[in-house]
Amino acid sequence: MAGHAQKLRVAIVGLGGIHDGHVRGYRQADDICVITAVCDLDGARAARRAAELGATPYTDYLDVVGSDDIDLVDVLLPHNLHFQVVRDSLEHGKHTLVEKPMAAFSQDARQLIDLAAERGLHFTVAENTRFVAAYLRAAEIIEAGVIGAPRLVRTLICGSEVERLSRPELWKGRRDGSVGGAILDAGPHSFYLIEWLAGPISELCASTAKLIEVSEIEDYAVVAGRLLNGSCFTSEFTFTAAIPWNERLEIYGTEGSLIIDQLCDPPAVLFRGSESAGEPVAGVPYSPRDWKRRSIADGVEDFVRAVQERRSPAVDPESGFRAMTLVETAYSATAAMKPTLAVGAGGRGV
Repeated sequence: MAGHAQKLRVAIVGLGGIHDGHVRGYRQADDICVITAVCDLDGARAARRAAELGATPYTDYLDVVGSDDIDLVDVLLPHNLHFQVVRDSLEHGKHTLVEKPMAAFSQDARQLIDLAAERGLHFTVAENTRFVAAYLRAAEIIEAGVIGAPRLVRTLICGSEVERLSRPELWKGRRDGSVGGAILDAGPHSFYLIEWLAGPISELCASTAKLIEVSEIEDYAVVAGRLLNGSCFTSEFTFTAAIPWNERLEIYGTEGSLIIDQLCDPPAVLFRGSESAGEPVAGVPYSPRDWKRRSIADGVEDFVRAVQERRSPAVDPESGFRAMTLVETAYSATAAMKPTLAVGAGGRGV
């Protein structure tokens, strides 16, 4: 394509809300890449966005992955479509980035990783957790031994999907679109974060609930267990919280603790023992409306630069496979659990 001979030519497949963060990432790397195509089943939407980006609109992803004018494909589609579209992209020789989950099932994720390796292509999952400023500082603090060895790690991901889950015509609340609910959608983020900062998860139990009646998926879940090093963890996810999307991380170590909450100012506070008043962690900006989009963009930029520099991306594709094995383990644990009737002080079930 004239004028773009030295730049990676990018196609975005799927123009839902998440795609804006990805566009931002490609713009951050506009010295080495250019968005040349966008694809969406809604032709009018594709045409509008293409005009804004100076790209070519498509409505069939097969035309995108089959084009000789595209080097890299970014897949931003409902979960049930990830495996097929990514597989087709890799088989057509395109470097490929996919929003989490990498695939709906771990065996599919394994197949995609192996296919990319066989073809000599860059491929990974767009896991923005690795690029959140507060978590990067947490990793440095833990590595420096400031809080000692972690004993307990707690995560919370909360926000509202009530509007989308209440509309059966949308994919989000349908099992044939989402495949799973809060565990599949939010779990990969927390599982990645915990294993990155504190070590491998060795055992877990899980419980779920569904508060939106018309939805087919769980909108609440809690997953808890132990890490290989003996420490404990708890991850909680809720999609019915009337609050801006937020993530909270609590790490309690042998020498101190670290509390991160994206909606608090300061968002990261370090406690050096039980008598500590707490101190703000430097290098973590208070940005409740932009922290997530910024991390998404930084992750996209890293992947593009990894392709251009012929290096591995910061997010190892194996983490996408690992996330899915933990998601599946959590669902199996949920199925195995039997509800127990809680009894109040008066002896009545509550």
